[in-house]
Amino acid sequence: MRDAALALSGIVKQYPGVRALDGVDLTVRPGVVHAVLGENGAGKSTLVGVAAGSVTPDEGRITILGREYAAMTPAVAREHGLALVYQTPALAGSLTVAESMLVLLPEQVRPKVGAASAWTDAHLRGLGLDIDADLQISDLTVREAHLVEIAAALATEPRVLVLDEPTEALGPDETNWLFDRIRALVATGTAVVYITHRIPEIRQIAQTMTVLRDGRVVGGGPVADHTDEQIVEMIVGRSLDTTFPDKPDLSAAPVVLTVDGLSGAGFTGVDARVSAGEIVGFAGVEGNGQRQVLRALAGLVRADGRVTVKDGPVSLAGPAAAARHGITFLSGERLQEAVFGDLTVRENVDALSLTRVSLLRSVLVPGKERALVSPAVAALRVKAASLETPVGTLSGGNQQKVLLARAGIGDPAVLLVEDPTQGVDAGARLEIYRVLRELAGRGTAVIVLSTDAVELEGLCDRVLVFSRGRIQAELSAATLSERDITGAAVLATERTVAAPVAGGRHRRRRRLLGGETHAALMLLLTILVGGATAVHSPTFLGMLNIGQLLLATASLAVVSLGQLIVVMTGGIDLSVGSVVALSVVTASFFGAGPPALFAVGVLAGLAAGALVGLVNGVLVTRVNLPPVVATLISSIGVVGVAQLLRPLPGGQAGDTLLAALGTTVAGVPMVFVVVVLVGIAGHVLVRRARVGRALRATGSDPLSASRMGVGTLPTRLLAYLLAGALAAGGGIALYAQTGVGDSSVGQALTLASVTAVVLGGASIFGGSGSALATLATALFLQTITSSLSFLSVSIAWQYWIQGILVVAAALVPLLRGRRRRRAVVALTTA
Repeated sequence: MRDAALALSGIVKQYPGVRALDGVDLTVRPGVVHAVLGENGAGKSTLVGVAAGSVTPDEGRITILGREYAAMTPAVAREHGLALVYQTPALAGSLTVAESMLVLLPEQVRPKVGAASAWTDAHLRGLGLDIDADLQISDLTVREAHLVEIAAALATEPRVLVLDEPTEALGPDETNWLFDRIRALVATGTAVVYITHRIPEIRQIAQTMTVLRDGRVVGGGPVADHTDEQIVEMIVGRSLDTTFPDKPDLSAAPVVLTVDGLSGAGFTGVDARVSAGEIVGFAGVEGNGQRQVLRALAGLVRADGRVTVKDGPVSLAGPAAAARHGITFLSGERLQEAVFGDLTVRENVDALSLTRVSLLRSVLVPGKERALVSPAVAALRVKAASLETPVGTLSGGNQQKVLLARAGIGDPAVLLVEDPTQGVDAGARLEIYRVLRELAGRGTAVIVLSTDAVELEGLCDRVLVFSRGRIQAELSAATLSERDITGAAVLATERTVAAPVAGGRHRRRRRLLGGETHAALMLLLTILVGGATAVHSPTFLGMLNIGQLLLATASLAVVSLGQLIVVMTGGIDLSVGSVVALSVVTASFFGAGPPALFAVGVLAGLAAGALVGLVNGVLVTRVNLPPVVATLISSIGVVGVAQLLRPLPGGQAGDTLLAALGTTVAGVPMVFVVVVLVGIAGHVLVRRARVGRALRATGSDPLSASRMGVGTLPTRLLAYLLAGALAAGGGIALYAQTGVGDSSVGQALTLASVTAVVLGGASIFGGSGSALATLATALFLQTITSSLSFLSVSIAWQYWIQGILVVAAALVPLLRGRRRRRAVVALTTA
């Protein structure tokens, strides 16, 4: 193994009910493309996950470039010359393309933070990619995200490059582009591990191969020494006498689906008929309208025209309307649009048939569920430990089988299938083809969109070839061949696809006010509220009230900054109000002495808050308690400690200390100035520091963040620790305002801090947030509270208004995100 670039020896990995890898050995030499083959669930992705550090083996050794490791982490693997491109891009949606490069690249090639955007733009352009470095990953199509991850891997100048199904989301020209770069890397001595289900690709790019089946190595050797049939037999463990089911005679079949004059964005004047039992293929060069038409029939893309199912008119108002008319759509974007990853196989399969397995349409009956789901799952040979296995843990091919099982028990009139075998191995393809033909045999009209001309030839009864948004050719049985399909697609359009095309439609976004529009909006609203109140009560703008307003804002703002850090990781801290009370009480024991002694009390309060935050972090990351439960428990305990220390208010601050705490700068309390400086430091940390990128990536997508090399558990632990320390700082600011120790104060700041964070534009699901916007929002909320007092509005209305603002702040980003997802889906199909 000394001359091996990558060697995996005796790798064992056990999951509950499944032995994913059973003593697997893999040796990859420098300057060689080594293909790893196998059915879905054979252990391929688990094996490369072990090599890249995203999966920890139970047994075995990992050797990279002659150095042996018992286990690996993504960051260590990357630093030592191994780069991995995942089948599903491991990119956190809340980061920009440039920020993703900063996380993915090892230290020796990572650009400076200030130059990251320019460097990324230059790198992408050098690879022929037109993708804006300042775009968020969530705004990219799946294809663009794949290209970004490939570009990041190439930038590392890897000595070992692992590609897991790299071409599944790419077009032909982009695939050729990738192969050219693989060949260039191999020429320099780089070892490439290439995982694919496409045997023609292996012939093109790979020299040697290893075949896995059921977690074991069952064969391998030079690719040239094996025929395609031999490779397939090794993969599936049996001979494949025929790939596609026989096609029936449909000459007398009634028409089920009729489409007349269907037009929309990217397509126009589409007419089609599909009979019962017929499988019709949609083909054409990618981007010529076939994908939009399929999604329009599913109600996902707006369209005009006339559609009927069994002579009944169909409304194209949305997916629900299409489903009511018997139209079922299986998306090619399984994880994003089709499966419910956290739900079980059983729950996914019967998701559209709940009325059939429930009592009085309201109470699910387990026996009925199993009776309905089990045969459907067994017929498709879904590889899962049980029906209660989460679908998100299954391979892509098994997820597709689950979707087909769902469609089968739903008995659709029309089945629309997008890329049915994308990411699916040879054996699973046979089962999918069989099930599609069986569904058609029940009288279902089936439309299949595929970029694989061989698949369309073998599976379909007719193929409609699209060009420039129109049906350019209709191929029936007499003219249905791979050559005719490809020829019709190529000859029907003059449009060419640049190699590779990605992101050219995007224009660089100008970041208004540095992207801090929320902060600017909150400041504007604060001015408007303050001005309106001053009209009614001029004393509102008096120096005394302004000083008190800023002091009150200081405590809320610093607590909100701590809450923001936790929310950005996808959590919440309900203990911040109790920590404020503990900090106030702690500081009060040092308030009667000189300012120097009070400094000791400040440090003691901050330490106490950090300790509470550490406990919260351990409960969430190590004990795995939900954040709400963990922080609620600690909140109760902390406020109890505060009450034990100060059963009654006391610890009045001395006159000297009060004078020091009341120091102002140009009429602005010094405490508020310090909090603003903390907020600015927080802004820099979130936007420019590595820890800030880690916080946002962890909250956006913990799995992707971990695969990118982010230590998600330490990051979340740090977030809670900082939140506790900042909440304690809020208690110090509150003591500067009141000058007395009181264990009953601070509880209202928990809700107020959540309000400030959400209203400041942070996502309640994690991944985003702005320290400056949170500061400005805290000032806005405190201004409202003060204004309502001057306007003699009851305290009840203060809470009502705060609650309305929270609801509004939570709904706006949800609606914005929904609109953005629709836009991305539309662009993906464009």
